[in-house]
Amino acid sequence: YQLAQGDPDYAIGNPANLRNTVTSGIFSGYEGDLIQTNAQINPGNSGGPLIDPKGNVLGVNTKKKIGSAIEGLGFAIPIQVALREFGAHLP
Repeated sequence: YQLAQGDPDYAIGNPANLRNTVTSGIFSGYEGDLIQTNAQINPGNSGGPLIDPKGNVLGVNTKKKIGSAIEGLGFAIPIQVALREFGAHLP
């Protein structure tokens, strides 16, 4: 799956003891090997999927950058990287 800047994406997770929340965003680009999105990656979203509108998993929500001059920078490990690194441990 080829991502283009501006493609919609959705972060799924469980922030603040809420279950199965979804935040929407767009693919912004890559920072190193990570997918950058403006979908909210809050504590509790880490480990959840970043998906496209068809439900394809793009990556694993990992982190966000915070700071006084930064807002809405979330990152996910691309699914190809996650499967390559951890695929042998999956059923």
